[in-house]
Amino acid sequence: MVDIYLDLERARFGDRIAVTLRVAPEVLSVKVPSLVLQPIVENAIRHGIEPTAAGSLEIDVTDADSEAWICVEDDGVGANPARVRRVLAGTSDGDAVGLRNVDERLRATFGDDHGLLIETADGAGTKVTIRVPKFHVGVHTS
Repeated sequence: MVDIYLDLERARFGDRIAVTLRVAPEVLSVKVPSLVLQPIVENAIRHGIEPTAAGSLEIDVTDADSEAWICVEDDGVGANPARVRRVLAGTSDGDAVGLRNVDERLRATFGDDHGLLIETADGAGTKVTIRVPKFHVGVHTS
């Protein structure tokens, strides 16, 4: 789903967007719950890169012992860290429910220590890290 979405965005942005995807071979078989990665990538483009009309997006999936770490990083406009904390806590007004939904889905599937880690600041881009156990029973990826 992410590849299809990125193809559409590459067609829309043309050479104004650079996408780098790196996946360690050791984690190719790791199951990621559906509707986890695509919303993060979409947020990076829509809320990070699109306001500047150009930018870069890096998706790195690395091997970290018993986990795979998925990092989605953009060099866009960034966000206010306090607002991001409110969104994840469910106390934010507005329509910013995508990040919260993904965070809740990860915690419900893998436990509270597997929520989103978001590093951002106004004007500094955003990096979202997702930690996924390499082996977990019951993860459905449709």
